[in-house]
Amino acid sequence: MRAPAGQGRGGRLKDMDWTMCGLVVAISVAGLVQVYSATVNTRFQDAFASHAWWLLLGGVMFWIASRLDYHISVSVSPLLWIAGVLGLIAVLLFAEPVNGARRWLSTPFGFSLQPSEFLKVVLVLVVVKYWAEHSTKSLSPRGLAILAAAVLVPFVLIVLQPDLGTALSMLPVLGMALFMSTIRRKHLVAVCVVGVLLSPVAWSMLKPYQKDRITGFMDPDKSPLDAGYQILQSKIAVGSGGIWGQGFVQGSQTQLRFLPTPHTDFILAAFAEERGFVGVAVVLALYYALLMRIVQTGNLATDAAGMLISMTVAVLLLFHVVVNVGMVAHKLPVTGLPLPLMSYGGSNLVAFLAMLGLVHNVRQRRIVN
Repeated sequence: MRAPAGQGRGGRLKDMDWTMCGLVVAISVAGLVQVYSATVNTRFQDAFASHAWWLLLGGVMFWIASRLDYHISVSVSPLLWIAGVLGLIAVLLFAEPVNGARRWLSTPFGFSLQPSEFLKVVLVLVVVKYWAEHSTKSLSPRGLAILAAAVLVPFVLIVLQPDLGTALSMLPVLGMALFMSTIRRKHLVAVCVVGVLLSPVAWSMLKPYQKDRITGFMDPDKSPLDAGYQILQSKIAVGSGGIWGQGFVQGSQTQLRFLPTPHTDFILAAFAEERGFVGVAVVLALYYALLMRIVQTGNLATDAAGMLISMTVAVLLLFHVVVNVGMVAHKLPVTGLPLPLMSYGGSNLVAFLAMLGLVHNVRQRRIVN
């Protein structure tokens, strides 16, 4: 897949989207500071230095994705998909279990990688490649099956780890592809019917603790020391922050260790306790501005591939933010889905910065020389 004739090569400083870069840096720095505050003087205090190194690596991936023509990335995406699926199989076969789950592969360099997070980037590219090549045709049953298989094969492998939150984050990619495709109504209805019929099967595949999270979300007061503990402590932390918050390293629920995983899944609850309603409003405004910038990039794209890359990344980012915020605010079940750019977690951080780098690449290459 080649870039349209006359399309700018990008990469020059004057072509940089400084607004988008500033938003990414602002959210990332807020996350880095909060990781320090949530882990200082605890057994997780090494997380700050680790997160800083992952952030640096993510910055490098952002730069690479910004400079490498996204048409090249799209063209090699089937090979990346095969490598990613093999990585997921390797996780199930060889990864050491951590808290009952197999999600990470150890590397010779002393750190672990989570292949499922990088599959998000690959799926974006795979879906873009298929859609861009068939965008002028009505999506056939065969084409629908290919798209569904590209997403559902890694979906099932990730559920088996088990990692329900990451698996669910694959579905918005498929949803965006179907939304942008020319698909017959009867085929769309068939997809919805199959999804409903498979719901009981999906429920039976869940682990007992995953089912408890869903039932505990419905009424956390019934199990305040078990399934409902995380939700109740998160609500207390958010409420205790008030308007302005308790201050840096001053959150009672966070510093006294009542709030579980305050630097990962519930980093927004810890942030709300320390920075209050005003701080959360500012962070959510930054996410909103970033989303709008990504959507604007899609509208300015010079081809279908660039447009779909931007829109799919926007949907993925929105899905993660909505699910994490809903989890913290007791509006959605606890799924373990991190808050992009803020939560501690190296693979997720690097993957999102790579996806944002792709979007930045699309914006740079809108320039016509």
